[in-house]
Amino acid sequence: MSSFDRRSEIVRYLRENERASTRTLSEHFQVSEVTIRHDLMTLEKQGWLARVHGGAEIAPNLQPEQPFEARQRLHLAEKANIAKAAAALVQPGDTIMLDSSTTAFQLALQLKALTPLRVVTNNLHVVATLSPIQGIEVVLIGGVVRSETASAVGPQAEEMLSHLHANKGFFGAAGLTAERGLTDADIREVQVKRAMVKAVDLVNVLLDASKFGQQSFLTFAPLAEVDHLFTDDKIPAEHVQICEDFGIKLTVI
Repeated sequence: MSSFDRRSEIVRYLRENERASTRTLSEHFQVSEVTIRHDLMTLEKQGWLARVHGGAEIAPNLQPEQPFEARQRLHLAEKANIAKAAAALVQPGDTIMLDSSTTAFQLALQLKALTPLRVVTNNLHVVATLSPIQGIEVVLIGGVVRSETASAVGPQAEEMLSHLHANKGFFGAAGLTAERGLTDADIREVQVKRAMVKAVDLVNVLLDASKFGQQSFLTFAPLAEVDHLFTDDKIPAEHVQICEDFGIKLTVI
């Protein structure tokens, strides 16, 4: 496990347990206590945790990941409009990938009448929406289901995606910056997103304007890999320029 991945797992461990000793983390991740102390110093500087005597605790202001239903209600009108615009890219006969984001789910709602279509996803909400429709074949990526997102993640999902291909992929993100690209918080989600990005010809990003300038813990795609970005008219002017600099086609709703 790389140091970057280990630090992400440390944050996840502290989210679940609130506090842990250096020795406990050393034994759990099978590295030296010196390595863990260095990880904790780095994570504290990034604002993810607070070091305490003998260990660390999750940062007081670091909120748990909101469940899908709660995130779905945030900026709902913008997400629906963005999804409607993105749906115009999808043609009968396409094979597309949809990630576990709430905006990708909004896109699924726009595709009910578009057949024939094959949809590859790890998003159980997308599966429930599209699988009953004749003419739409839904390929569910297998793995462990995260309750926070109702999505399948893990090595099984990544392995399956390594053997698949799609014309177009549609992705949400927790944040976007020029330096970090597209970021998200959970390492398991990020690993699946990375595998999806590799498996598609065109990377389409669906992002409401609140996500610009924000960054989460892990990058799943640098901006150089993004082909098309859909957003609302509140996008900051500097991020319009960033899209131009990276050659990203920008659709503003």
